Amino acid sequence: MPGNKTRAFAVLWGGQLLSLAGSSAASFALGLTVYAETGSTAALALITAVSTLGSIYLAPVCGAVADHMSRRTAALVGNLGAGAVALLLAWVAALGAGRHLPVVLCLVLAGSLLAAMLSVTLAASVRELRGEADLTRVNGITSFLEGIPTFSGPLLGALVHSQFTPSLVFLLDGLTFFACAAAVAAVRWQGRPRATGRPLRPFAGAAGGVRRILADPGFRQLQLTFAGVNFLNGLSVASATAFVVAASSAGAASWNLAAVGVAAAAGLLLGSTVVVVLARRVPRQGLIGGAVMGAGLLGRIGLAATTAPVVWFAASAARSACAQVANAPLTAIWQERVPSDIQATVFGARRLLGQGPYPLAVLLGGVLADAVGSAGLMVFTGVGELLLGAFLLASSRVRELSRSARGPELVGG
Repeated sequence: MPGNKTRAFAVLWGGQLLSLAGSSAASFALGLTVYAETGSTAALALITAVSTLGSIYLAPVCGAVADHMSRRTAALVGNLGAGAVALLLAWVAALGAGRHLPVVLCLVLAGSLLAAMLSVTLAASVRELRGEADLTRVNGITSFLEGIPTFSGPLLGALVHSQFTPSLVFLLDGLTFFACAAAVAAVRWQGRPRATGRPLRPFAGAAGGVRRILADPGFRQLQLTFAGVNFLNGLSVASATAFVVAASSAGAASWNLAAVGVAAAAGLLLGSTVVVVLARRVPRQGLIGGAVMGAGLLGRIGLAATTAPVVWFAASAARSACAQVANAPLTAIWQERVPSDIQATVFGARRLLGQGPYPLAVLLGGVLADAVGSAGLMVFTGVGELLLGAFLLASSRVRELSRSARGPELVGG
């Protein structure tokens, strides 16, 4: 049985690596295609907004649906559905994505819902397949796998889009999902049984997941703190871009922005590696709080403190690395302390509560940056993250949650 679970874990996350590369390439190509055919920045913003609706605001509903199935069935449904959406996008791209924007938006929404379902299913499967043995380190490994496509995806999308046809990118994306589904179908593991005798009520289940988090003092404190972290991050996203562009020498802005993006992708892999190395050496609370403080100090204040591009690249890499260092032990806490049969639902609710403020903060940050300046807003948000990180380090409730759960599953409330 352990061998079956190890093989299933490798198949699930190996397939995730493949499908994420395809999805990253497809997302890049979709933006290029729509903008080339419409010339409208508003159309690109609309695609992003619709995607956010599914991936963040409807994530609890997707989790409730996933919890109604076995993890294996949910992974199959998610991959097959996402593959079908990708093939439909290939067809629409061949007809002209810009001329059929409403159809594209519907497909983007469907794809984001299926992606959210897959994401919470995979996160919930970690504990089922790996037990409770060093989940922080295991999440570091999965984060590393998820970070690899941030390099390869855009490069693949740009290559296929420029040398062939945009439809081919979406076709390849669909094939990667179908390949993942075939791999999942080929493995067997004895996991959590499918929910039987319980009616499927996704919206009621989603509301229950939110209530469960808010009813537990420790989880409520943790989630509200990270809602603040994500809000501050959203406030400064536009400022970071504007600062790099404005402070760049003539003709270097686009190259500097590209290098900052590559550095951020490298930081994701670096942070995952750091987690794997430190998981057994540093307490979870230290990793989480220290990483939040590091992101604020290095990634925001450090970026705003100089006009030297090499420092910007280092700051971007450091911020992404800190995000990964915080995320792995944080995910391990939820995996250990939430019952297996509702993990996808609770993970979806966690995404809503934690990331829900982010899109609104991005809009607000653009207005504030014009009023106080990009550098000033980044320093403000960096100081805010330093304070929230210090709070996480000092919190007794976070300390209690951070202790590895041994024995009965704990939810509290």
